[in-house]
Amino acid sequence: MTRLRGGFVVLALLLCMVGWADAADLSGTWRGSMNGQPAELVLRADGSGSFNGQGLSWQVFAGSLLLEQGGEVMAYSYSQQGNRMTVSGGDLGAPVQLERGGKAGKAAPAPAAQARASAGVRPELAGRWCYVSSFSANAGGGSQSSRCFELRPDGSYRYQSEGSMSAYAPGVWGGTTSSSSDSGRWTANAVSITANSVNGGSTTYPLELRNHPKTRDPMICLDGDCYVTQYQKPSW
Repeated sequence: MTRLRGGFVVLALLLCMVGWADAADLSGTWRGSMNGQPAELVLRADGSGSFNGQGLSWQVFAGSLLLEQGGEVMAYSYSQQGNRMTVSGGDLGAPVQLERGGKAGKAAPAPAAQARASAGVRPELAGRWCYVSSFSANAGGGSQSSRCFELRPDGSYRYQSEGSMSAYAPGVWGGTTSSSSDSGRWTANAVSITANSVNGGSTTYPLELRNHPKTRDPMICLDGDCYVTQYQKPSW
C-alpha cells in the first residue's frame, strides 16, 4: 500500500487544478471482480466517487490513480483502453480488470415494464438526503464536496451539489469552487427511482435502502453512493 502525505498531496492537488480535464476521461462506473467478489468503482468528473458504496475522492497524478478514503491516500498504476481499465499496485495483490458500464451518476435505464410497475411517489422516501465527502492534506489544503436532494411528498424534487478544493505550499496557494443544481419531478418503485428534470432529461437509478453502519440512520443508495437522511427518521 502506497500512502502519500504532506507535499506530495499538495503537489497532486495543484496539478489536479491545472489539468483536471485530462483526468475526467476516467469518469464513469467501472465494474469487475476482486478476489472473486464483485467490485464497483465510481469516478465522477468532479473528483468524488465511491468503491463498493464507500465514498472516496480521486485524482490522476504523474500517471497514477490516487484514491483517498478516511484521510489515507493510495496510489495505483493504471492503463486504459477506451472503456476497459487495468488497475494494479497499491494494496492490490494482483492486477484488476475493470470495464466502464456507464457514466457515474447515471444508471442504465431500467426495462420499461419494470420502470412502470408500481411507479409513483413513495411517501417513506420523502425528505432531504445528503452525501458528503472531505479530504485534508497534512501540509494544508484539501477538498470537500456535498450532494443533496430533497424528495417532496407532492412528487417534486430539488438537487444541489457544491464542491471546493484548495492547496497550500510555501509561496503557493490555489483553490477552486463549483456548484450545480436541478429540480423536477420524481417517481419510484421497489427497485428504482426516476428523476424527470425541468431541463427535459429523464434518468432512472437503481434504488437500494440501507441503514448507516454506525448511527443506523436510514440511507438512500443510488448508483453506489449512499445519501443519509437530514431529517429524523426511523431505520429502514
